[in-house]
Amino acid sequence: SKPVKASRLHDVLSDLFSIQGSVSGSRVIENSDEIILLARTLPLRILLVEDNATNQKLARLMLARMGYAADVAGNGIEAIEAVRRQTYDIVLMDMQMPEMDGLEATQKIRRDLPEKTQPRIIAMTANAMQGDRERCLQAGMDDYLSKPIRVGDLVAALQRYRKASASAQSYERQQR
Repeated sequence: SKPVKASRLHDVLSDLFSIQGSVSGSRVIENSDEIILLARTLPLRILLVEDNATNQKLARLMLARMGYAADVAGNGIEAIEAVRRQTYDIVLMDMQMPEMDGLEATQKIRRDLPEKTQPRIIAMTANAMQGDRERCLQAGMDDYLSKPIRVGDLVAALQRYRKASASAQSYERQQR
């Protein structure tokens, strides 16, 4: 609330850019040198779908800190057009957007794209309500992050992509 106290702003920004955190079953990178190197060890093509300009800037800043340059779409319709033009490994999908929300966009992407070109879709929502995660997963999303996004949580979600990708490759080899 306004007027903003410097100490409160510092705390919020520290939380936002915090690299601490844990996710069960996944090692979280704990120092900034490792975060900077993440894009080198885990190269990804990322689409950020976010209608809010401030949230776009913050997410792009976090991703840039990890070494990623994300493409940006401002709503679900733009996201669908983007994934048709370009193959992405990860789509960071805001849930509430004008014209087409994240759930509808995800369902359309899952329905329209060939399975081999399907990106991993990670929901981003400020409404971390009971049942939101389940609705996102039922719509075809692979993961879920609540806003404000913390660097450690984003890093863990990207690392889960590596784990899921390795599992899928192993499964494909077994099927041959």
